[in-house]
Amino acid sequence: MNQSNFSFIKNPFTAVLFVICCIILFSCGNASDKSKVASEGTSSDSTFSALAQQSMQPTDADFFTITLTPEPINYYMPTLHSFTKAVYNELWIIIGGQTTGFHGTSNSPKPFLSSVANDSLWVIDPIQGASYGVPIPKEYWNALSASNSQSYQVGNDFYVCGGYTVSDQNQTQFNTTSNYFFKINLQNLVSYVKSGGSSPSLSEVFPIAINNDFVRVTGGQLMVVNNNFYLVGGQNYEGTYSTGLTGKYTNSIRSFTLEQSGETWSITNKDSLVDPVNLHRRDFNLVPFITADKSLDAIIYGGVFTASDLSYNNPIYIKGLSAGKPTISIGLFEQRCNQYTTAVLPIYSGPDETIRYAMLGGISYMKYDSDSGKLVIGDSIGSQNIPMPFSNLVSFMETDGISSIEQDQIPPLPLLPKYLGSNASFIPLQQYTVDGFETFLDLDKILLNHPSEIKVGYMYGGILSDGPTSGTTPNGYVNTYANPVLYSVNFRFDN
Repeated sequence: MNQSNFSFIKNPFTAVLFVICCIILFSCGNASDKSKVASEGTSSDSTFSALAQQSMQPTDADFFTITLTPEPINYYMPTLHSFTKAVYNELWIIIGGQTTGFHGTSNSPKPFLSSVANDSLWVIDPIQGASYGVPIPKEYWNALSASNSQSYQVGNDFYVCGGYTVSDQNQTQFNTTSNYFFKINLQNLVSYVKSGGSSPSLSEVFPIAINNDFVRVTGGQLMVVNNNFYLVGGQNYEGTYSTGLTGKYTNSIRSFTLEQSGETWSITNKDSLVDPVNLHRRDFNLVPFITADKSLDAIIYGGVFTASDLSYNNPIYIKGLSAGKPTISIGLFEQRCNQYTTAVLPIYSGPDETIRYAMLGGISYMKYDSDSGKLVIGDSIGSQNIPMPFSNLVSFMETDGISSIEQDQIPPLPLLPKYLGSNASFIPLQQYTVDGFETFLDLDKILLNHPSEIKVGYMYGGILSDGPTSGTTPNGYVNTYANPVLYSVNFRFDN
């Protein structure tokens, strides 16, 4: 294998860790080659974890990089970020979010105006090339037009809760965090939207709609495993947004179940696993992990903000979700890039393999510096070093649920076409997903008679920035937008 051309392999990162272990054990290596490698792989927690041992065994290599290509569309598609998304019969359901760019770090212009909230329920049909939208019902307008809500799909049911929004429709700026929890019937929602909002009834579309302060959270993540609900991280932000003011972080994994009494539903069995140091995070990537018994655990990668206004770089491994008793362990591995919520591709190779997660851009602790050809911390502009820039990198996290390795796709491998991905969503093509786990890409299906390049899904929405640092900079003003371009996400193979 030519180290300078390494991109990614099916039996994950085998060659990179093998080379690293050789360097450590035998003190050999070539510094000039290292700068050309996609990145240096590092393991967390234990040098002798199952991941490290497996990765020291050289095997066959199926190389690929990830590229984005603008997808031609000839129909209306809402331009949004920070929305919730579900998929039903290859239709995309989009709820909430904003139509403008990054809210900025000053109050001029005013951020989080209610006029930029997504005030419609959307159904997008990418196969037929059509979209359908209806106004959010007034009963639920405040809750379902929110930004950074938590959501999770289980079959044809879609759960949505929280989010930053307005307390009433007379407010011109977002000023509260929603305490609504919804169960949405996706089949009925599609019918409702396509009928122009005439049928079926709202109770059939939203069979559960609960007000409960336990879900008054924005910027966290939601998971459902064996009818156990987990609301991970996030904060309760009350009042209009102001620079320097933070909300009340949950510092926890909140767990609960749903209970029905007659026609009334309630949130019950409420509990919280609290860690004010490690769970004091929002706007991270919570990725599901398929366990050996085909259940789900989870991992937190990244998140913001530390006491130094930087990202959290140590992963959190969450276990016990199937049993309703979550536990956490903190990895020693330090993530370099793409710590903010972004479009994530979970990539599965089988029960005896590790799982990979490709993260497309977002906001990053480190960025690629073209002058040095290396990853550097922050965005250096003249004499200033501005932390947490927008990213144009693809990062791969690989894990066995105990340890993690990071690979960052840097030149000579392709960068993303722009600084994008923050609060975007990846939507896989269903023919390439894992049976029973439709959010995961099945690498074996993709590798079956693959061409040199294959489309595996789409990246929709998110924030687009004209540069790594937005707003007023020493090089002028840098704008941000809700990304209007739909991208196809492609695997490009080297052999």
